[in-house]
Amino acid sequence: MKKMYEHIEIDRKKLINLFIFQASNTERVIPMHFHSNMELIYCISGSLRVWHEGKVTTLTDQDLLFINSNVPHSTQSLTENRVLVLHFSESFFAGEQIIIQLNTSEGQLEESILSNLRALLMEIYNLQISTGTYDYILAQSRVIELKYWLVQHFGQIAEITSATSSAKQQKIQDILDFIKEHYTENISLAETARTCGYSKAYLSRMFHEYTGQTFMEYKQILCLEKAIELLDTTNKSLTEISYETGFPNVKSFRKAFKEVMGKTPYEYKKSN
Repeated sequence: MKKMYEHIEIDRKKLINLFIFQASNTERVIPMHFHSNMELIYCISGSLRVWHEGKVTTLTDQDLLFINSNVPHSTQSLTENRVLVLHFSESFFAGEQIIIQLNTSEGQLEESILSNLRALLMEIYNLQISTGTYDYILAQSRVIELKYWLVQHFGQIAEITSATSSAKQQKIQDILDFIKEHYTENISLAETARTCGYSKAYLSRMFHEYTGQTFMEYKQILCLEKAIELLDTTNKSLTEISYETGFPNVKSFRKAFKEVMGKTPYEYKKSN
């Protein structure tokens, strides 16, 4: 990811953005990011790990997870999988003033409701990719039907965002932008706090509260993503890669890589 804030354009004609991805590389972690649009993840098959709201959710066959607006999240495919993703504009549920609480991995939900949701999602997908001239109209009606099911069975009254909360979101966004711009320079929590005008303790607490990760965990994922890119696309030495991606030395690079990826950089390079 080149930026932590992800801007998503919603097709007004289709009301949503929708796509299916099939992951065969189970080693890549998408860094923590957020966007103003809401996201519904449907793990059709395989498994997907999602970091969100300070917790980790593992989706397996037929699981559903809804991520509300501006919630930081990160994902990793644990196995080969097939995943359907829908993006709704931030105003999609504005008239109802609710948020959606849907995570099928957390407990038993009424199977008839979930079956209807799954069938509806696949129908919407098929209509979205259809070449029929007016199929988009039918797709719109199915999206509104999906909205009904989500609101009726998983909607909760949303608290009005206060000015204080909005200011805090802006603060953390500025911090994420700063880290994204400077992580390859091996910046520290203390340096980031000083530059952004906070105490080290306050920044650490606020960062973890908002992203669900520590400063070091977040920065390490960014460093590793860049390192993987260099391993995949260049023949640079591990020493060169470690310094270019913000690790203080090769030893720390190898250790972090092994902990996250389950193999050494050399083993990863060889296997790819």
